[in-house]
Amino acid sequence: MSFAPQARPATITAMPACTRSTLAMAALCLAGGVHAQGYADYHGHWQGTLEFFLLDASGFHVARRSASGVELSIGPDGAVAGRLADARCLLAGSASDFRNGAHATVQLSLQACRDARLDGPYEGRLLTSLALGHASLRMRSTRSFEREDVEVSGILRR
Repeated sequence: MSFAPQARPATITAMPACTRSTLAMAALCLAGGVHAQGYADYHGHWQGTLEFFLLDASGFHVARRSASGVELSIGPDGAVAGRLADARCLLAGSASDFRNGAHATVQLSLQACRDARLDGPYEGRLLTSLALGHASLRMRSTRSFEREDVEVSGILRR
């Protein structure tokens, strides 16, 4: 009796359908991961919707003033430029690293808004999330006490 392994005949089998679909899903996930990597750095082009809220003296939201689509670009030097389509505002300012290269401290000026009460300087943070695939922008007006305080917040995507 021989215990030597026996040669098996070579056969070509088709790839099961579940394996093909698994590979297709993996390819989609990898493609999404490449796209999501754009959230590891705050520089570049962003778009989304910003909401404007009036604040009371203690900093709580009193009323929603308006919402507007926004497009903004942050250059490699931190220069910020953009526009708020619905509010008809132009925005300009600067961004700098906050804790790391994925998050930024943002200082913006809104100008020529349809609602002049929105015009003025704002300061806040742009915090990106690789896991969620978006960035959160939250800013507060820094104007004098003579005018209403306004908070701006929204979700931005690449």
